[in-house]
Amino acid sequence: MVLANLLALRNPARIVLTQSADHSLSPLTKNVLGTLTNNVRAVVLFDRQADLFEPVKNLLKEYEHTSPRLKLEMIDPGRDPGRAEAVQQELRLPLSSPENRVIFAVNNSAKAINESELSILDFSEFMDTRAARRTHFAGEKLFTSAIVAVTEGRQTKVGIVTGHGEHKATDTGGQWGYSKFANLLQQKGLLLQEISIAGTNRIPADCRMLVVAGPRTPYSSGELAKLREYVDIGGSLLTLFNFYSLQRPTGLEKFLADYDFEVGLNQVSDSKNEQSGQDGLLLVDDLGSHPITKPILGSRLQMLLPRSVGFFQPDEGDEPAPVKILAHSSNAGQAVGQTRGNKGIVEREGRVPLIAAKLHTNEGQPPARIVVAGDSLFLGNSAIEAGANRNFAGLAVNWLLEHEHLLAIAPRTVTEYRISLTRAEMTSISWLLLVVLPGGTLGLGLLWWRRQMKRP
Repeated sequence: MVLANLLALRNPARIVLTQSADHSLSPLTKNVLGTLTNNVRAVVLFDRQADLFEPVKNLLKEYEHTSPRLKLEMIDPGRDPGRAEAVQQELRLPLSSPENRVIFAVNNSAKAINESELSILDFSEFMDTRAARRTHFAGEKLFTSAIVAVTEGRQTKVGIVTGHGEHKATDTGGQWGYSKFANLLQQKGLLLQEISIAGTNRIPADCRMLVVAGPRTPYSSGELAKLREYVDIGGSLLTLFNFYSLQRPTGLEKFLADYDFEVGLNQVSDSKNEQSGQDGLLLVDDLGSHPITKPILGSRLQMLLPRSVGFFQPDEGDEPAPVKILAHSSNAGQAVGQTRGNKGIVEREGRVPLIAAKLHTNEGQPPARIVVAGDSLFLGNSAIEAGANRNFAGLAVNWLLEHEHLLAIAPRTVTEYRISLTRAEMTSISWLLLVVLPGGTLGLGLLWWRRQMKRP
């Protein structure tokens, strides 16, 4: 036994016997941890009774085992509020967050991941049960992303265009506010800046991505020229439309047509996937096989009266346009355009494209990445938490910023086992557990004792 323990001490190995206990890390995460040159501090501020405490703890134990540079500390704010407050002050983080969270820190750089971000939820049974089912645990993806963000030591700049009635990052309102989306970007370690491109203003040279969210007034030719210059040198662009701009096209529709996108002047309805009791609210579950949507296949986006976003069909003999459709309506979709007198005309029926993406090749310059969505309200404060909207936003940003390593880490499936029992079966099991098994054990003990007593 002593020799066996010495061998085990000098040659440690672990064997996973059950799938639920398998917290092995992806090769990408192991590579990130293996190249760490700074000590990373991971602080788990979690109620130990929370549903996600065990998955978070076990996964970070694996991180700690893989890299000696990661130091793990677990604090229950309910049991040790003083220590929880001291750590957050030390890391210069707000103390008012009511959520459980995990904090990663290197020197003066810190990043917090809230408990609500760790799960991918399925709302398919929400109308019946009034509850969302957790389908995936996204801990590894978010934790590795946070480690990369705090160890890089520099922030990527993202611009949010203003001046045409767009959503604002500072607006905390419900439908039109984009403060939650802005918070999502900041949690990724990105530096946000509101940008006006009117007049002599220019797009900053160090801006890696531009967000044009729901403009309601037209862009001038000079502003569109600046956007074209930005895309043609490899800048990434996230453009979102909504039904408010149907009466006054923004000019972005023609601008994006030059990059093979077809943005419709219409509203898309879907009698099959329209949420009950809420006209115009579409539950979009027909997602494409693209790096942005692969991790959320099987989930639903919730979009409000989106416009169609597809691509122009190439002429016969030409190569297919490299625009990829990320989301369609169901087969019952209709794209209804408006004519004079506010009379609608059905422009398209069947599976109507709603979101599209393209990797645009530039001659002599890096390629540009473009994502176009027919709805901007689905990322507003009142809708971003619905369905897979938040997850889509995060995945789209990762793809646009070429953070492919974060897209490559798949969320872990949460396996559920459900047993349905009748009242009679439940009663039988209760008697078995409370009486039969203990009584049988006691009977065997008495039988053994009686046999021992009879021996001379």
